Amino acid sequence: MVVKVRLEGLNIVKSRGRWYVYRRSNGEVLMKGFEGTREALLQQLGEPAFMQAYNRPRTRARAASTFAADTLGGLVHWFTNGDIDRKDAAKAETGGDAGDAKAGYPKWKKLAQATRKDYLAAFEYLRDEFDVLLSGITTTDLYELRDECAQRKWPRFADKMISALSSMFSQGVKRRGRGLTSNPCLGMDKAHDADPNANREWFADELPAALAHAPMEVKIPLMLARYGGLRGQSIVVAGWKQYKPDELTGMAFRFMTRKNKQSVYSPAMQELQDFLAGVSRSSPLIAVRDDGTVWASEKEMQTRVSHFLRDLEREGLIGAGTTLHGLRVSYAAWWKRTGGATNSEIADLLGDKSERMGAHYTRHVEAEANVIRAFQRVKREA
Repeated sequence: MVVKVRLEGLNIVKSRGRWYVYRRSNGEVLMKGFEGTREALLQQLGEPAFMQAYNRPRTRARAASTFAADTLGGLVHWFTNGDIDRKDAAKAETGGDAGDAKAGYPKWKKLAQATRKDYLAAFEYLRDEFDVLLSGITTTDLYELRDECAQRKWPRFADKMISALSSMFSQGVKRRGRGLTSNPCLGMDKAHDADPNANREWFADELPAALAHAPMEVKIPLMLARYGGLRGQSIVVAGWKQYKPDELTGMAFRFMTRKNKQSVYSPAMQELQDFLAGVSRSSPLIAVRDDGTVWASEKEMQTRVSHFLRDLEREGLIGAGTTLHGLRVSYAAWWKRTGGATNSEIADLLGDKSERMGAHYTRHVEAEANVIRAFQRVKREA
């Protein structure tokens, strides 16, 4: 049977002794399987949890700036300097314009453009939850939210959403009037199991094959990654003024990494020096497109390189699994095999703070060395 109640736009159905509540406009299930009397059901419809679900369409239409400071929407508005409410095309393409820091989190504008874009996408997904009080958010709630997101979107997006929330909550804890006493994201595991071998070292014949077919806009990033050890984020901002004469090696890069604010001294291998000597300087930046303009973002450059590599893979010219970051792994592996570099030295060469990262990039080289030693012992004993 169907019962009419004060809340508009609802179908309330009783079937086999249980109550089901649907939104009439789209069939969305707001409550299912409730057991009890009609009076108990009507009382349940007045509870905050149901009212939040019922009001979600209106919540989505509201600007984050209209929510109280101690709600999720209020914190998102503060953290993003209001970028979450900017609806122009530039926000979608660039990750916001790093709005007025006076009205919000002062370091928002210092985040990388790609990071801001990822955070805004995550917060936009959460817009239905903007009226939730921060004081009521628990780790259990976040696991349920993450798992639902992984199903509706994909696991990696769900993990990025939790990462965005964690960054925001860590700042919210430090501010009064937010209702946050701890970061409920801390200690959460991942929905997406990353492949630790996703960025493999390139085989010896793959780079020559790629360089032989690559246009200059692809060739420059490949060379900077393989013979300079630069990460994608550094490649798109590396300038000629950062490429300076060096007493030890002839030329070297000196710059500050944006990712971890690490001061990097990176001598250029001779292959890179010879290559850059023949590159025309149409811009203050080294990595430019074929028309001489700079890359709009790291993502644009990475996408161009990735599409080129997949084309070569389909043609059988290189193997599966090559990536631009894999050339950075190749750079580290060369230093381990040929230069005998320690994990700490490799971390410094790559511009990483942690010695652990030096070990991470070259763990396959250590495994190869173990295999070689085992075979050498057998040969000696024979």
